[in-house]
Amino acid sequence: MKDVNELNVEIERVKGDIKLIQQSLHNIEHNHLVHLQASIDKTKRILWTVGFMIFGQLVLVLKSFLIS
Repeated sequence: MKDVNELNVEIERVKGDIKLIQQSLHNIEHNHLVHLQASIDKTKRILWTVGFMIFGQLVLVLKSFLIS
């Protein structure tokens, strides 16, 4: 009889661990990943802006060489 009680306690402990893991995964999915995606999007916008600025400068340099 003691073994059955121990197994039931162990099963309940494992169920509790699974619930904690599920809660942690939910927190990661809905909080951390959202912030990471926002940071990535911001970085992409900055890189595109810098790229267009460099392209504009290149066009100005080429234009000045062609006029001279």
